[in-house]
Order: sequence, then C-alpha cells, then structure tokens
Amino acid sequence: MDDFEARLAAAYAGWHESLGRRPDRFYALYADTIELHSILEASVFDARMRGPFIGKAAAIAYFAAIAEQWEMLSASTHRFVVRGDTYVWIGHAAWRNLKTLRVVEGPKVDIWTVRDGFAVNFLELFDSYGTARAIGLIDPPTDE
Repeated sequence: MDDFEARLAAAYAGWHESLGRRPDRFYALYADTIELHSILEASVFDARMRGPFIGKAAAIAYFAAIAEQWEMLSASTHRFVVRGDTYVWIGHAAWRNLKTLRVVEGPKVDIWTVRDGFAVNFLELFDSYGTARAIGLIDPPTDE
C-alpha cells in the first residue's frame, strides 16, 4: 500500500465512522485545483449540489451541501484498486434524504486521479435511479 492509498483508506474510515459528517481527511488529499464530479451533477440536484466542483473551496461547499440534505445511515469499503495514477474505491453506502426521508442504498464507486501525491480529479458513481427516487424526482412504485 502506497502513501496516498493509506491516506485515502484513512479518509474513508473517518468518513464512515462519522456517518458522513467529517470529510476533513479528504480535504488533505486534494490538490488546490481538484475537480469533483458526480454521476448526477447538474441534471437533478439543486444549485448547491451541481458540479463539477473545481478547487478546494468548491469541494468543501459540496460536502456542506451533502450534510444539509443527507444523512448517512451506513457505509463500508469493499476494496481499493490501484493502477498507476488511478485509485478506485469500491464500497457500499446507505443515505436518507432529509427532506423526503427516503433512503437510497447500494454500491458506490469513486475514481480518483492522483498527481504528485494529491488528487486532481474525483468521480463518484452510485445508484442514480435510487437517488432520484430518494430526492423525490421519481415516485417509488406502488403495489396495486
């Protein structure tokens, strides 16, 4: 395990232990010009959650918006895959939307690009349909 992978593993451990309330270890991994991208970006989220998020200040604002709108119920790491400057975190997470109280739970994949020991790009992939349901854009199916 290299130094960045160890710091990344510690950041995820802290994030999970705090149930999504302590992202500070992630900030230490970011280059000043970090670009954060999400699978849903501008298509469904409100203005504070629309990406991409460029720079540390924008990344911090993104985490603040998550804390205001979501409650982490659980999260776990399954594995890390490292190839060159690409670090992939594979895990599972469950979140409750604080407005609708709907839950989204499922696999999550984060892809990090690292240069000179700092993350320059981040892309998160998760259940986009389940998230759209959780924020109330799609009504859950009804039993008829």
